[in-house]
Amino acid sequence: MRISTASTCSPMSQAPDPPSTTSSPSTSGGTFLRTTELPLQSPKYWVKEKDRYLRQLLIRDIQLETGRELVVYFTNLSTPAMISDPDAYDLSEVLGDCTADNVDLLIHTPGGVVDACEQIISVLKLRLPGGYRVVIPGMAKSAGTVVALSATQIVMGVNSELGPIDPQFGGVPAEFIANDPEAPHQVQQIAQSAILRMRKMAKFVLETGMLHDQTPDKIDEVVVQLSSAQSYLSHGAVINAVEAEELGLNINYLGPQDRLWQKFWFLFCMYDYDCRQLGYSKIFEGARISLAKPVPSRSGGEG
Repeated sequence: MRISTASTCSPMSQAPDPPSTTSSPSTSGGTFLRTTELPLQSPKYWVKEKDRYLRQLLIRDIQLETGRELVVYFTNLSTPAMISDPDAYDLSEVLGDCTADNVDLLIHTPGGVVDACEQIISVLKLRLPGGYRVVIPGMAKSAGTVVALSATQIVMGVNSELGPIDPQFGGVPAEFIANDPEAPHQVQQIAQSAILRMRKMAKFVLETGMLHDQTPDKIDEVVVQLSSAQSYLSHGAVINAVEAEELGLNINYLGPQDRLWQKFWFLFCMYDYDCRQLGYSKIFEGARISLAKPVPSRSGGEG
């Protein structure tokens, strides 16, 4: 395991660029709060947008430290929000603002729809053909784990968790349904198809990504371990950095005192707080673009 010692916009619309200031000899440029210059935005507008401006300030700090662009896909776990169909479009728009191939995707999600997961991976691989890292300050469970598997490396810390990828039907493992002799034959077939599809997807992303240099047998071993309901006995089981590396995944573990990890965790806390306070179910964000989705109303769907 590698241990590093290095130190609201309208929902679903592109946000304006983060605040900029005119440079002067006394301030050497920079953005408001780090210079004596006021921002170009009007005071009321800047204050309304200040939460994302502060998050984007930290994103740029992290980018300077890693030498990589950072994109965030954050889900508010206090809402029912999960990976869903529109997510790939929003993520693609933020990725479109990246100017380099070396990109980190910070993801926090409980999982979601398999079709939407596949679409996200497709966008990532087409947008970033040179590969990308996935950063997990909190959790990337179920379908979120599959997104993480598609990366060349997964950055994890003390709070990070992956999870099993066995398909579920109403909280019941598809594997149980497929093997239930009392279940209707058609239902058994649907369950078996879900299992085979998930395993096929996981195998593809691993053999074209972080395990490209491993044998087919080794890749199959990892896929079966992650996708079998018998392996972890709970779909919510925690797979931490140690266990993920024991599986053979390419894990970069950052200890709790690592300065980069502390910045990732600080950023995570900002998103968690802002989503809860501002009523967002998800935020897709980079150093310049921000897309926020409101918590759906009871009478309508997600924004």
